[in-house]
Amino acid sequence: MIEQFIEWFEGTWENKVQAFSNPARFAMVRLQHHKVPGTDAMFYGEQAYNYQLHAPYRQFIVEAIEDPNGQIRVLNYDFEKYRYLGALNLEQIKYDKGLTHKQKCDTIMTYDPNKNQFNGSIDGCECLVPYKGDQMTYVRNEATLGIDYYNVVDRGFLVGTVNQVWGGRFGEFEFKRMPL
Repeated sequence: MIEQFIEWFEGTWENKVQAFSNPARFAMVRLQHHKVPGTDAMFYGEQAYNYQLHAPYRQFIVEAIEDPNGQIRVLNYDFEKYRYLGALNLEQIKYDKGLTHKQKCDTIMTYDPNKNQFNGSIDGCECLVPYKGDQMTYVRNEATLGIDYYNVVDRGFLVGTVNQVWGGRFGEFEFKRMPL
């Protein structure tokens, strides 16, 4: 199952159709998942507005592992983002001593054979992310991955409340795989 997840996950994605259909609610975004050379299932990613591809608003390193129940656990890592900006030096990631697993921020993906897709979300609501320096938020997300689509929404809520302060307010971003 993990081989299928890896094959589908890798690539470049955009939500052009969604953004053009509803520009007031969805910016045009490009999302890239680059497989880290020399690893089985680790990816470096960048997410950027289409008009600012050189300056991503989000960089991430994730690693997919299959658990004994057949679920895919996507581990998230903290790292020094400047070192890999622009998807440079990716071969160094596997040696990066500053790579730290973000505890309680794993996304659990389960394969649905009836829909031929993976569905998932963060395990619990204890994934904490600082917002604007002085506010702590917890992350909630939902993701669906198919052979040529990746729908995802990330949202941040103030700790101890249900007040959303960042992330998608109008539903999932609907990414389509871009041709190579």
